[in-house]
Amino acid sequence: MRRLKNLWDRLLFRDKGILPTYTLVIYYTIFLAALVLISFWQFSWLFLGITTLVMLGLVAIDAFLLPNRQQFDVSRQAEEEIERYQEQTININIENRTNARFAVRFIDDSPRSFQANYPDLQPLAERSQLLLPYQIQPTVRGDYLLDKVYIRVRSKWGLWERQLTYSLPNAVQVIPNLAETKRYLENAQRYLLHEGIKIRKTRSGEGEFSKVRSYVIGDDPRTINWRQSAKQQELMTNEYEPEHGKYVTILIDCGRTMGVELKESNRLEKTIEASITLAAAALDNGDHVSVIAFSKDIKAVVPAGRGLEHLHTILHAIYDLTVDAQESNYTLAFQHAQSLQRKRSMMILFSDMQSFANENYPLFYMQRVRRKHLFIMLGIKDELLQQQIASKPVSTLQAMKKSEAQRQSISQKEFANKWSKHGLPMLETPRDRLAATAISHYIDTLNRGLL
Repeated sequence: MRRLKNLWDRLLFRDKGILPTYTLVIYYTIFLAALVLISFWQFSWLFLGITTLVMLGLVAIDAFLLPNRQQFDVSRQAEEEIERYQEQTININIENRTNARFAVRFIDDSPRSFQANYPDLQPLAERSQLLLPYQIQPTVRGDYLLDKVYIRVRSKWGLWERQLTYSLPNAVQVIPNLAETKRYLENAQRYLLHEGIKIRKTRSGEGEFSKVRSYVIGDDPRTINWRQSAKQQELMTNEYEPEHGKYVTILIDCGRTMGVELKESNRLEKTIEASITLAAAALDNGDHVSVIAFSKDIKAVVPAGRGLEHLHTILHAIYDLTVDAQESNYTLAFQHAQSLQRKRSMMILFSDMQSFANENYPLFYMQRVRRKHLFIMLGIKDELLQQQIASKPVSTLQAMKKSEAQRQSISQKEFANKWSKHGLPMLETPRDRLAATAISHYIDTLNRGLL
């Protein structure tokens, strides 16, 4: 009964079976053509039967020599974490336990969101191992399982291929792209630089001591280090930087409007990447960082932590965030943030300004937040809106679209100016400058001693 079931599975090709190759099709076509040509001169049923049996016998012998599943050992080597849109190499190791040579190819059971490039047919010598690497590029964050590996082994004469299936479960996490974060953390011994903006020294020796350097014109004479000056035989001055140990709270909106598609991804993708980069900058500066992700409800919470190792905690808390088809509950998010962070902190909200404006968020509540915390909202500019504003009104319809886009842009600016007057700044920036804008504002806040 079991043999019949296995035979039925092969006939239905359920992850295993034997398939003819193009070589067999070509040879059999040549064989039939030869028989047809010979039949024009002399036709014999005996000759036809013998030649057909010989041909079928050779084909059957080649199929009989195909190896079975137990004669190969297959394993997979894959990283547990893969960055989104970053190419990653996965290795398939095939061990041949037989004394025969074969040619093999394979396909991995990768998700549809993975772009994979598999190698062509490769020779496999007897009693040997073959390492077959292939490249994948994931496009969607989340948890995935690489399970089955499908190996196709070609017969000795190349007439048949047998598919062998091996279950090799590997859990893989696709995390946000960290290219920009790595760029900012290239030199962990110094503070982050961005377009000439850096954490600079404070006034009259305030803040934490940073280093001793040569005195230059314009330095405060009160910061001269007379002991080092005597040793070096030149004027040396102390340099101070803002005190470390500040608190930064990052709020990530996962509501409906954050699913707006951009050129390469959506708003939430760019927001997560910018949040991780900002967190890396603050942690590298010695500050405490906490993260809250929300939509209608709270989706992820990371309490305040310090040190670059805390970045790993943040990354694994928000790497699989998705957009919800619901409006965001800002009141709940800020109430939770205030209960989580009792100390004065810099609250940075990544959201959509238009969504925030349409909520008619109570200004008096935000002013209560402003009494204890610094607040800023960062959003991504609407590219379609900017294109409409920059377009030429070549027709009446185009003029109406441009007029409406300008009206909407002016309305957003008036809303932002209204909140800025109450000490609640709101900024919109292009998608590729979101992280840079957030870090620049964070550094500027430290430089001005507002936190």
